[in-house]
Amino acid sequence: MATLDNKTRIPDTNAAWNNLHDRLSQDRLLDNVTRKAPTIRWQASWLWVAAAFLALCVSTSLLIYVIHRTDNVKLLTVQNNETESVLVKTLDDGSTVYLAGNASLHYPLHFNGQKREVSLAGNAMFDIARNPKKPFVIETKNIQVEVLGTAFNMETTSEGNFRLSVLRGTVKVSDKVNGDVVLVQAGERVTMQGNHFYKTANPDLSLFSRYTSNMRFKDEPLESIIRVINQNAAQPVVLRGESIKQDRLNVRFYNNNVESMTHIISIALHLKREVTQDTIFLYR
Repeated sequence: MATLDNKTRIPDTNAAWNNLHDRLSQDRLLDNVTRKAPTIRWQASWLWVAAAFLALCVSTSLLIYVIHRTDNVKLLTVQNNETESVLVKTLDDGSTVYLAGNASLHYPLHFNGQKREVSLAGNAMFDIARNPKKPFVIETKNIQVEVLGTAFNMETTSEGNFRLSVLRGTVKVSDKVNGDVVLVQAGERVTMQGNHFYKTANPDLSLFSRYTSNMRFKDEPLESIIRVINQNAAQPVVLRGESIKQDRLNVRFYNNNVESMTHIISIALHLKREVTQDTIFLYR
């Protein structure tokens, strides 16, 4: 609210108009003109209305643009063109995807929506970072898979055949054609036969280790590579120094022995390697 001093500094347009009218009348420059206050305040009101309408239009256009961008998120594609190695891809949320030969994955650079959505063609193993508030969703031709945090293998074909085996956690599998839903837990396998799900115990216990025995990384940051190694090795590896964490590397490992993998990394990036008790340290 304006104080008395502030009010004295605000021009009184009505008083100024009346003084001008009186002066013109005394000088006989006006004939039979009725005093009329100017419409400055009305003009100001209309300006506020116009400004509000313009802001509404801009806000609506921005909302439409944001919705359009959300519905049309640009997806990146990674494909394993080799059959003798597994291509490992780390995602924005910390999840890891092991792509078998000829498999391809479509994914966003960042998971910004309510779900972490990707699509898969071919065979892959997923190790999903847990996030109860943002489910991880995988789309195939006929199947949708939804998880919060787990590890599992998926096998799909262009004909729509499907098989999924769970290493740990629980996976929700939905048939997009007939709406059937099945929950698959650790140690179980589900297959699609004749448009129906069939769940059994997983008969192939070596399935998951085959994805980690011959890993290949393409332009991955060292921090992500070490995280994958630590997910699969009993001996932990620790990076000393922030500067080396984002060093990128193209590398292939022919076995999942942590000793040999850290040796290869240290040679490729000119790092020092130190073993203290049961931990391997890499630093520059």
